[in-house]
Amino acid sequence: MNNKITLFIFLLITGVTSKAQNKFDAYDFQTIDSFIKTVKYEKDIIKLSQDLTKPYTDNIYKVRAIFRWITENIAYDYKFINKGKAIKKPHCESVVDCSQRIAEWKEQYIKAVLKKKKGICGGYAELFKRLCDLNNIKCEIIEGYVKNKPYHVGNPLSVNHAWNAVMIDSVWYYLDPTWAAGGCPEDEETGKLLKYQKGYGNYYWLTPYSRLSRNHYPDNSKWIEKPAFAKQIFFNKPFYYTTQILENIYDEKPDSGVLQLKKGDTIHFNFRYKKNITQLQINSNTFRNPSLWYKDEKSRKMMLDTLALKRQVYIPFKKSGDTYTFDYVVNEKSLYYIELLFDYNKAIRYRIKIVE
Repeated sequence: MNNKITLFIFLLITGVTSKAQNKFDAYDFQTIDSFIKTVKYEKDIIKLSQDLTKPYTDNIYKVRAIFRWITENIAYDYKFINKGKAIKKPHCESVVDCSQRIAEWKEQYIKAVLKKKKGICGGYAELFKRLCDLNNIKCEIIEGYVKNKPYHVGNPLSVNHAWNAVMIDSVWYYLDPTWAAGGCPEDEETGKLLKYQKGYGNYYWLTPYSRLSRNHYPDNSKWIEKPAFAKQIFFNKPFYYTTQILENIYDEKPDSGVLQLKKGDTIHFNFRYKKNITQLQINSNTFRNPSLWYKDEKSRKMMLDTLALKRQVYIPFKKSGDTYTFDYVVNEKSLYYIELLFDYNKAIRYRIKIVE
């Protein structure tokens, strides 16, 4: 029996260089994106809703104004998360009582988010829905699972996030105002979130299900589109480190991030990438390329470590157009994960399971 197992990991979607994310990709939203920066919240959410949408008649432009205002003005409340707190919803004793209590609680919760100009995912999602509701735009909140840490690959998750679906021209589109607004780096030693970094990412604006499901999976089966796949398959998907990687790489089949291999097996990688990649590398739990940067004690600036640059190990690859192919041989039984690096930046992580 041939000991070499060729595992094709195709990261492509037909027409990657020309296919739009959605039918509204060709729309010019620059004027709206500039306009929303002039709109201020004046302690009246109804007025805010009117101020944001009154220049527009089409729902797509209204939704864009609402989405971009939230991503521009609401910061992620990382301190709340670091304290290990959770949003406390009201306790209900009956259906009627519950409906009223939750409605009142949501109103106060949204006001608090607007007043403090910060919130967690539930706050972003509730605010987006409320502003859509005020404009008679059908919107819902989706709760589910997201993979936001490398070690999530192959591990079961609890419901840990909320995002939105909005109906435009009788079609549901997905948005994640929390992840589109920016993010928080994580302290590798403590696991605590560091200061919020504002930075708009358009990837999470009207994202097709096929692309959003790389790192989002709804808890309610209503939102699982065809071709459907099980929750465990989602848990087993690779981890993508940045929005830039998600925007430029296209995943087809097989898309599992959990690879069962034997020592001596070969993983064959084949993917298409919109941008040019000069250097490819692999880090793992058994070998890591030395960090290229260090902080100078005097200037406090990040400096390039020229010695570390000379010690880098590169993976030879072939490129044809925007298609990259390369092999990786599994030489250690203790291999647990591998990370692909594009031009020294972490790109994708896979979990390895060595079998006898």
